[in-house]
Amino acid sequence: MPSNKKHYVITAISLGLIAAASGGIIAAVNLITRDQIKRNEEAKIKTGLVSIFGNDVEIKEDKDLDSYKYVNHYYSLNNDNYVFRTTGSNSYGKISLLLGFSLSKEEEKQYNFVGLYVVVDEQTYASTLEDKYIAPVNDGSRNYEDVSCGATFGAKLVRDMINEASDVAQGYIRKD
Repeated sequence: MPSNKKHYVITAISLGLIAAASGGIIAAVNLITRDQIKRNEEAKIKTGLVSIFGNDVEIKEDKDLDSYKYVNHYYSLNNDNYVFRTTGSNSYGKISLLLGFSLSKEEEKQYNFVGLYVVVDEQTYASTLEDKYIAPVNDGSRNYEDVSCGATFGAKLVRDMINEASDVAQGYIRKD
């Protein structure tokens, strides 16, 4: 075998072995960490539910939804409370939220937005979004439709998520 071909064969075999070893390491790490990642996510969701509705929260129903742009999960809680998990992204990054809705005391079968909890915020201006938009929306000092905050594109994304979840609450829950 000419030395040129031998060099190419050795290079190809070496790269193949490196790729196989890398794949094996990735698979092993996944086996070790996937259960912990799932437990951490469940704990974060539980923390969010408690943050929105308090310590006496109890999940009655928990299901995936797949026919919406942002809303991807639904939790039915005690006391006519509902939470929707939403995920969306824009050119500034990804954000995932829990959005709480509660049955209105004044209007029959009307669900009002009561609060949100950030599960993942990878927005470029995450701290601005959280400090100047999300926190004031949660404490009631800002209407969620008012998106002027220094992280306007992130705020618009959050507003759109809340609006879609509200539409889902009015339509989906009313069918129950």
